[in-house]
Amino acid sequence: MSEENFLKIGLDHFSPSQLLRPTPNWLFEYVYLSKDQRRSITVGENAAYGTAVHNGIQANLVGDVDVEQAIDQALLDFDFHPADEDAEKRVEYRSRIPAAVELGCEHFKDLTDVGDEQKIHLELPDVSIPLTGYIDLVSDGNLYEMKTKAPRKGQIKKDGTRGWSKPALPKEPDYNHLCQVAVYQKATNLKPNIVYISDTDIAHFDQDNCDKLSPEYLEFCLYDLRRRALIRQNLLAVSTDPKVLAGLVEPEFNHPFYWKNQFIDEARTLWNL
Repeated sequence: MSEENFLKIGLDHFSPSQLLRPTPNWLFEYVYLSKDQRRSITVGENAAYGTAVHNGIQANLVGDVDVEQAIDQALLDFDFHPADEDAEKRVEYRSRIPAAVELGCEHFKDLTDVGDEQKIHLELPDVSIPLTGYIDLVSDGNLYEMKTKAPRKGQIKKDGTRGWSKPALPKEPDYNHLCQVAVYQKATNLKPNIVYISDTDIAHFDQDNCDKLSPEYLEFCLYDLRRRALIRQNLLAVSTDPKVLAGLVEPEFNHPFYWKNQFIDEARTLWNL
């Protein structure tokens, strides 16, 4: 019966990013919005930058193109990305793509027999639909998840130009990224790696230098994802009508990220705000 409830809303799988969203935002995007509406949600230049750098590095490692061609591919991807929230970021981030791609290609150059975009499928206990996702890179018994770090806007200088901060690489992986890798590791039994890439530096975390990539912590991440999945499953057991479900959860519109899209007015209407 639970699987039927998911099918009623057109959902046949979870992804880690779905489950890591706040429940009200998931309800709005995956129960209220149609699939076409959800796909049309705009993203910002940070996402466009990350996608471009990621695609450039993959093109070099897997697509048998040299670094210069990989940079050209990344710039092309960025230029055609629909993100248009911030014109200053678009100009600044584009200028940093070549260095970030080159640094990433250099970091991974010794990997052998590299495969990319491996799809995974993971069943969690008592959860009616599976978790799916795509691993960025696979090589020699390891999985690699790539994440980019872009600079932040600084103050306007006296000469009228904008200052930009140096991208800050983390001292340990972000929790959301750990959850994502926990799913991939459980599904494949490959050794987990998370690699943060900016235009100036790289931070590479694995089980030798990061306690949070230990089997025990990754199991905790899976426990948390399962808990989140069961909450959504239990909500759908009550109703698949988003108007009914909106009466059961607070919208949390003050979240700094998840509600910044073109459908915010519809969301406020759903919650009668």
